[in-house]
Order: sequence, then C-alpha cells, then structure tokens
Amino acid sequence: MNTIRMRPFIALLVLLAAGCDRRPTTLGFWFDTVSFESPVLGGRLMPADLQVIESVARAELDVAFHGLNLVVSNDRHARYRVQVVQDVSDHRLSRRSSVAGESRAVPWLGGLGAVNFSYFAAGAIVYAPPGATRGEIIAGIGRGLGRGAVHEFAHQLVRGVEVHAGRDRGSYEYDAASRVEQYYGPMHWGAAGPKLKEQYGGAPLRALR
Repeated sequence: MNTIRMRPFIALLVLLAAGCDRRPTTLGFWFDTVSFESPVLGGRLMPADLQVIESVARAELDVAFHGLNLVVSNDRHARYRVQVVQDVSDHRLSRRSSVAGESRAVPWLGGLGAVNFSYFAAGAIVYAPPGATRGEIIAGIGRGLGRGAVHEFAHQLVRGVEVHAGRDRGSYEYDAASRVEQYYGPMHWGAAGPKLKEQYGGAPLRALR
C-alpha cells in the first residue's frame, strides 16, 4: 500500500529532476570600459570598432559552446562569469606583468574570470597576416578576446581534465595566447571537448542576451 502511494510522488520527482537537467547553465560575459590606441589602427579605437569587437567575441563564444546546454548572457551575477577588462596582472610575480587572462573557480559552485583587452588588442596586431586590413585586425581582436574567454570558461566548467595539457596550437586548451591561431583561422576543442559534452550535453532551451 505504501509503495503504491509513493509512485506518483516518485514520478513527480523524476519529472522535476529531468526539468532541472534541461535548464541551461548561464555564462555571464561582458565588457568593462576599455580603450586601445595604435598607429597601425590609425589611432584610438572608436565606439563602432568596440561594437564590432564585442560582436565578434560573442560569436566566438556561441561557436565554441554550440550544442551544449550553456547560454551566454550579460548577466554579471551568473554562476560562471568572465569579464573583459583593460588589463590583467600576474600577481604571482614580484614585478608587474600582464597576462592574457585568469580564472578562479570552485567546482559545482561557480567561477569568476577576466581577459585582458590590451593584451589581445596588441596580439591581433602582432600576429596579423601580411597585408591584413584594419577591419581584419579589428575582427582579430574580437576573436582573440572571445577565444580567451572560452579558455577561461573551460577552466571554470570542466572537471577532471587538465585544460593546459593539450599541445595543439589550434585548440582552445593551448596554454598560451601568443600564437597566430588565437586571432586568425578556425579553432577547435581538444581534451576538454568530450568532457564538456558529458557535463553539458544537449541544446539550450532558449538564448539569453
């Protein structure tokens, strides 16, 4: 008798659990106030340039996490967050030194990261192919930042995989942003890809902006 009475309750719990499993995990991504100036770009980046850079960066995140139960939004209170800041310093060194990005995370609870606008803006110029136009370099800045943010999110999201273990320069997991692949050409997942599919498989219910 007790078993029979429990069946509807158990069925309800199963349905609720399934609903929770389908709820997408939100990734907060946003730009702080940033600037950059270079003679290669004809001076200071203009507001229209920054809009293009942010659009390209967000497109990189969409491509990297396509098909996963993850959505990218502007939510600054999301469980997992990466912000674009003017500069990121390596506090482990006695002298001030800039790094591409950083992340801090607690498994299952969330994470907070940042990517360095100045670093990636300069990198897109340094690694630009010969004859690259100003527009191509602007897009390269966006790709560099977006792929840098994907890397930082991987540190926060992936459990049981060493993100820096891969030596594939064309992968998100590569341990250095000082490479042409960070800014130009396609990019793909390495060892972290299967783990992301295992943890966040399935298409999101809806996109957030």
